[in-house]
Amino acid sequence: VRFSEPVPWGEVFERLFTVFGLNGIIPVERAGTTYDQLEDFVGGHADQLKGKTFAVRCKRSDKRFPMTSEEVNRRLGAFVNERTGMAVDLENPEVTLHVLVQSDGLYVFRDRYPGPGGLPAGTSGRVLVLLSGGIDSPVAAYLAMKRGTRAHYVHFHSAPYTTEASVGKVERLVRVLTRHQGASRLAIVPFGDCQREIVSLCPERLRVVLYRRMMLRIAERIARRWRCEALVTGEALNQVASQTLENMAAIDRVAHMPVLRPLAGMDKQEIIAVAERAGTYELSVLPHQDCCSFLQPQHPATRSTPAACEEAEAALDVEVWARRLQHDATVTVIQHRWDEQAQDVSGRR
Repeated sequence: VRFSEPVPWGEVFERLFTVFGLNGIIPVERAGTTYDQLEDFVGGHADQLKGKTFAVRCKRSDKRFPMTSEEVNRRLGAFVNERTGMAVDLENPEVTLHVLVQSDGLYVFRDRYPGPGGLPAGTSGRVLVLLSGGIDSPVAAYLAMKRGTRAHYVHFHSAPYTTEASVGKVERLVRVLTRHQGASRLAIVPFGDCQREIVSLCPERLRVVLYRRMMLRIAERIARRWRCEALVTGEALNQVASQTLENMAAIDRVAHMPVLRPLAGMDKQEIIAVAERAGTYELSVLPHQDCCSFLQPQHPATRSTPAACEEAEAALDVEVWARRLQHDATVTVIQHRWDEQAQDVSGRR
């Protein structure tokens, strides 16, 4: 990335650190095309070299340059030593001055910063993330995007039986996550009436598993409409009762596309650390009523089976609910703009 005028490096770094696929970020400055110009440039910035020891490391990709890398190292090193009084230490220098000799000029830098890594956004297909508003699912979205997927989102809320606070919170989380890809779709599904019917007609101990199975049915319908190849959830193995291996297997039985769980092998502290790095943690810990905690059973099943779930669901018209709630979902397109706040364009889908 080249700039024609001085830039605020702090703002540039903030933006670059959201670009998955960058392994390293190096701020460089052009120092001319000749060795004399290089020496003038370094001399003009000598007061910025803080430390007792230094080394010069030159990499010459343009073999037409009249000096070898070693000659640049020695001559510029002697110049810096004379100008600053810093001692040369080639083994463990406090300051390393890097010089790149390229066909269009000489470039100088001191620091290299680790980038976010991963793969560029959109290179691994599209996924639909089931976003609850807690700590885990935004981290699952972040990790899925880091592997090159473009993420869209679906959120289930239990209004009017709970508040709609989770909706605003989820929209704010999507704004944060959308920095990594520019734009995202968010579907808001009114799930409360369906939950009420599950509570009324189905065994209490299977309640959460049945919630999740219904969510997957609805999410898959939305995912196919948006041409997503997989669903993503924030479940971590054995973190809560509904997240046992048996329950996950019973939940997944209703899906006809892959269900990815990036957090499956992580513990809570590892998840929190990634949430802090992703910038979602402070929003995630704000209080809200999660739809899966609505009418939570006292003794939830930990070893449910697909057969038991199907028997319980015989009292429901699951396909009618799936079609209805997909139709009732409100879709918001959230676009991230660096020069202004994210803009929301709302509509029905």
